[in-house]
Amino acid sequence: MIGVSEAERGRDLVARWRILAQRRLDHLVELYQSGRWKLYHDESEFLVMVQDARAALAAWEALAPPDPAKDKIAEVAAVQMADRLPGNSSADGVAAQHDLRKS
Repeated sequence: MIGVSEAERGRDLVARWRILAQRRLDHLVELYQSGRWKLYHDESEFLVMVQDARAALAAWEALAPPDPAKDKIAEVAAVQMADRLPGNSSADGVAAQHDLRKS
């Protein structure tokens, strides 16, 4: 990728994991608030899951603190997918004949 350092790409990766950990915790909170957790887990098991989710989120936040300017999920994913597309001009120096990203 042009113009992006390895540190920035690493931060983007860690930020995506942090966002995933936040989603997991949010899901568990929603299960608790709705009472649906009782259908799938006993109380002690569910509490352990919540504690694990909180610990994971804290660990990812320590590695990449939330930054609204850099944590745009769709943009991070789009940049990473663009790197994997065959014929990507930034990857091989040749412009793609049919660039699906342009309408």
